[in-house]
Amino acid sequence: MKTTFLPAVADGVATAVIAIALGSSSALAQSAAAYPAKPIALLTPFAPGAGPDLYMRPMTVKLGEQLGQPVLLDSKIGAGGALAVLQTARSAPDGYTMSVVTNANLIQPLVQPSIGYDAVAELAQITRLNASSSVLVVPATSAITKLEELVAAAKSSPGKLNYGSGGVGTPSHLASATLQSLTGIDTVHIPFKNSNDVVPALIRGDVQFAFQVISFAAPFVRSGKLRVLATTSANRSREFPEAPTMNELLKNDLFIQESWTGLAFPAKTPVALVRRLHSEVVKAFADPIVQRGLEAGGVTAALSESPEQHSEYVRREAEKWRQIVKLSGIKPE
Repeated sequence: MKTTFLPAVADGVATAVIAIALGSSSALAQSAAAYPAKPIALLTPFAPGAGPDLYMRPMTVKLGEQLGQPVLLDSKIGAGGALAVLQTARSAPDGYTMSVVTNANLIQPLVQPSIGYDAVAELAQITRLNASSSVLVVPATSAITKLEELVAAAKSSPGKLNYGSGGVGTPSHLASATLQSLTGIDTVHIPFKNSNDVVPALIRGDVQFAFQVISFAAPFVRSGKLRVLATTSANRSREFPEAPTMNELLKNDLFIQESWTGLAFPAKTPVALVRRLHSEVVKAFADPIVQRGLEAGGVTAALSESPEQHSEYVRREAEKWRQIVKLSGIKPE
């Protein structure tokens, strides 16, 4: 009796499994086709105003037009850029919350393990938006005009010069720590709530130098308030071709440190939604208004070919920054 019914039961189970699988695939396809059905939140660590906001805002407007639902830019300031990623990583993986992600979000967990997130494991990467170098800047009123003079001043007065950054573990902090490690200088780190606060502190003379992303620093350099000493790019920058690279000056590849900005959903967001957003961002970046925002922000578009390519890029970047943190001597806090 048992052998009579087992095959039938097995066939029935197999049929049911196939039906469920087909139903699930159909539901996912319908869900992707209907997406988005409500506004999408884009969380950013950047304050409104200059810098990334110059292209982020027109990009979100264009995305909203393309998707038929608003994309709402929501600034989450503080914690060295961690708040936006933390909230996104803990959001439902339904395509309605995404975050701006930068290389700072790969560095920060290395120097602050208690920060509580892993940008590689807890996010579904969508695309890189751009990549740019940082510039080593001093106030225009400073007597320092080149890197050698900064190093000499720091060595003559150990512990007297201050440098600013957007927070512990940010690229600006790590670049200055690398400078200390490679030159043997002793300077004091002054972390600020966000990168936008560093330039005013430089101009006031509260800090004597800082590494700043070009998009933040360029307007102040052009207006005569800051002076560029060097860049962290692999080659001389288009914006400041007269400025040497840190690698030129110190002959060390560790100082090829470029900043980038990307977008990500929470991990486990359906692949169809991730690919949809990638496609829509590529379209949005072709818009002339977004292009003008990029130019105003001093950055060049560097979109990924696919979410998969960007995910691999982020994994490689995480390993590179791990090596830089280790070799620069920064200790986890």
